[in-house]
Amino acid sequence: MENNEISKKNLMIINAVILIIFLLVIGGVYYWVSRKSKGQQVFPAGINYLSPKGEDTKKPVLLFDFTKLAESSDWVTYKGKIYPYTFQHPKILTPLSFPNDKNDAVTFKVNELPPEQSLLLTVEIISSRDKNLVGKPEEFARNYWKFFSGLKALDKITKITNEKGLSGYKATYVVKGSNAITSENYFFAVEDNNDIILHIGDIFPAEGKAVLNRMINSLEYQK
Repeated sequence: MENNEISKKNLMIINAVILIIFLLVIGGVYYWVSRKSKGQQVFPAGINYLSPKGEDTKKPVLLFDFTKLAESSDWVTYKGKIYPYTFQHPKILTPLSFPNDKNDAVTFKVNELPPEQSLLLTVEIISSRDKNLVGKPEEFARNYWKFFSGLKALDKITKITNEKGLSGYKATYVVKGSNAITSENYFFAVEDNNDIILHIGDIFPAEGKAVLNRMINSLEYQK
C-alpha cells in the first residue's frame, strides 16, 4: 500500500514537471515569434474568405475613420517577405503576416472577421490551383470561384491597370445558396513569372473603398 501511494505521488510529480516544461516551451516559442515579427502581429495562414456584400449583410462596426485615412499623408511602405511586391498603407494599420506562408500573404484588422479569414493580399501560385491556367491570368480570374466550395459562378470581370502600370482583372463571384455577390477581387499579372498572380481581396467596409483604391494604385512588383 505504501509503495503504491509513493508511486502515485511520484507520477503526480512527474506529470507536474512535464506540464511546467511544456508551458515554458510554449512561452519561449511565443516570445521568439513575437521578437522575430518586430512588432507585427502573427497569425497562422488561412484560406482567403470571399465575403458577400449586399442588403442581407449586417452593417459593419467601423474600426477607423476611413475618410481621414484615405486623405492622410502618414502612409508607409509594406514589402513582401518572399516575393518582391510593395504597396503603401496607412501607418496606423498594423500589417498582419503569416509565418512559413508560401503565399506571402498580408492583411489588416479592418473588420470583425478573424484576420486569417480575411486576407488583403495573397501571392497566388497558379500551378498549385490549376496547371492548365499557368500564363493565363484572365482565365485564372474567371475560374477562381471554382477553388472555393461556397461559390458557384463568375458574376462579372473587367480589365484594369493601376497607377504603377500593373495590369490585371477585377472580378466578383456568386455565392452558392444565397446568390449573394462577393466583394471585389483584384488579380495582377507579374512580368517574368507567369506562375504567380498578386491577388487582392476587398476586406474593407464600403466606407474604406478610397483606402483600398489607394493601396491598389500603389502596388508594385520589382523584376
